[in-house]
Amino acid sequence: SSGINAEWPLRPGSYEDLRQGFVKSRIDISPDVLTDLLIRFDKDNDGALDFSEMLSVLAVLNEQNQAESQISEMFILMDSNGNKRISRSELKRAMELYCDKKLSSSELDNIMKEVDADKDGYISFQEFYKCIHLFKQ
Repeated sequence: SSGINAEWPLRPGSYEDLRQGFVKSRIDISPDVLTDLLIRFDKDNDGALDFSEMLSVLAVLNEQNQAESQISEMFILMDSNGNKRISRSELKRAMELYCDKKLSSSELDNIMKEVDADKDGYISFQEFYKCIHLFKQ
């Protein structure tokens, strides 16, 4: 099971300490994101995150995880046949059911053109995730 280990971190963590902690917790985090987290949350500028600073990091990561989970659930709802892609007709149905929005044929075409990056006629989860702002009310 992934997640933050209860014992990590109990002392201030340098970049390498944090990287190891994420690895042990099976959390995939890029070096750029880790550097950004360290810069952003190291309030006392000592080059390490103490316990309260790390709690702030975990709160942000938890928020992001919840947002990703909600996006995934939304995608699953829209993908009515469960084939892991949203067709034009599924998009139309979902917009009517969940957004109370009846789209014209040209509006559907415009959304598909904008979201369907690989032009295969379907919206994959990756495409959906990148363009989620188009579906929010």
